[in-house]
Amino acid sequence: MENFTEDMVKEGLKKILAKELKVEPEDINDDSHIVNDIGAESADMINLLYNIENEFNIEISNEEADKNLTIQKMVNLVKDKICINSSK
Repeated sequence: MENFTEDMVKEGLKKILAKELKVEPEDINDDSHIVNDIGAESADMINLLYNIENEFNIEISNEEADKNLTIQKMVNLVKDKICINSSK
């Protein structure tokens, strides 16, 4: 299992968001809200979660995603999931 640093997770998330939502990665801040600030809609969220899960080899429920809609909260969630997977 690869060890992801917080910066690696953050950069990976920004890359996925930028590609899916057609925004510049540098326009995405730690406190950016994925729906309100970046403009993700329901269908976008499905694709985003799919891509995040594949990129980091984790599973995120819709409920977890709904509670972690800022970049920093999503980074924390992904990091927690990676840690849980690596301890299995």
